[in-house]
Amino acid sequence: MKGIIEELRKNYERGFGFLFQQIEEASDDLWKARAGQCSYWQHVYHAFVCVDYFTLPVGADLDPGPGTLKVAMFEELPESGNPLSKDAVREFGKRKKAQADAWLDGLNDDDLPKKHEGCSARRKTEVTNGMMLSNLIAHNFYHVGCNDTTLRENGRSGVY
Repeated sequence: MKGIIEELRKNYERGFGFLFQQIEEASDDLWKARAGQCSYWQHVYHAFVCVDYFTLPVGADLDPGPGTLKVAMFEELPESGNPLSKDAVREFGKRKKAQADAWLDGLNDDDLPKKHEGCSARRKTEVTNGMMLSNLIAHNFYHVGCNDTTLRENGRSGVY
């Protein structure tokens, strides 16, 4: 049965859709602009890298794709004049979305309260598939909100 998962999938899809929309909405200047303590583009990139955190099995490494893990995880701020390109982030995001889709497609409602082995190992505490799915959704929406603030502060409409 997938009734609960299919309901959660609606917000999952919305969140990813908003992230991709934010790539398109940003001018070149906004793409490089600060959105809190990091760059607009870095929020989108970070959300895509974190798909690994929420979905991968035990022992798998996070894939930073076109950038570095330190930049993706806000441990290092890139030079403002040297962002990853929209094309690079978009293509990486498509790959990460497909990965998340495959993980979600492999779950059914009965799996939601079961232990998520990979994330439990990464967090060093037991977490469930349901918790990780809800965290993935919330995490994406958080970063959409960060960038929507930047869009609005610069006279643009937010996507959410």
